[in-house]
Amino acid sequence: VQRGAGRATASARMAKESNEFAELIAGKAKKVILWQDPVFSGVTFAIGLAGFLFMGVGYPSVTVVAYGLLLYTLVRFAYRHGTTMLGELNVIEKRTQPRTPETFVTVEDVQASLPAIVDGLNRALHAAGSLMLADDAGLALKWMAGLYALALTSRMLGSTGLFFLVFVCAFTLPKGYETKKTEVDAAMARGFVMVEDLSSATMDKLKEWRKMPLEPKHAKPAGAGEPTKVD
Repeated sequence: VQRGAGRATASARMAKESNEFAELIAGKAKKVILWQDPVFSGVTFAIGLAGFLFMGVGYPSVTVVAYGLLLYTLVRFAYRHGTTMLGELNVIEKRTQPRTPETFVTVEDVQASLPAIVDGLNRALHAAGSLMLADDAGLALKWMAGLYALALTSRMLGSTGLFFLVFVCAFTLPKGYETKKTEVDAAMARGFVMVEDLSSATMDKLKEWRKMPLEPKHAKPAGAGEPTKVD
């Protein structure tokens, strides 16, 4: 009984630490993307721009990523241990440093979320199967349009330019959406209606083509194609 109670207490503690850590990471990401801390977001954005600049002048992407991770680890190491040391010397106020949990996902969390996970997995596999077999014509048309747009954009901008565009959009679109939410929602609704109308029109056209009867081949008249004899 004591062992069971101890395991339950440890599991609850690990679940609490895991949730706190996940909330911390999600809060940090939201804080950066939505520019809630302009200084930190600006520094992060500047570091990303510098990385793309180095890749643009010829540095390999792996080298840039490695140096970026090295810089982040160095700054995090200096900040964590520097603030801890200064707090112990009473130079600054002592701060509680975040701790990495030993367990990120518990068995109870998986069991509680298992129906949603299975449902999402089945939906994803069904969509993938429908796309591979072209079973859902509307879905296939949307994917073809999206893949064509992706291929065309990548051809025009290159892989680095495409990732740079995604990076810039990640730092601008969420903040713009938060500022102009009503206008963006209205524009997106109109866009979805246009896409649905275009998809419906295409599907109706395909159905009409399927119902069109094939033209019968006309028999050649007698003597057609035979050489004319000249007396």
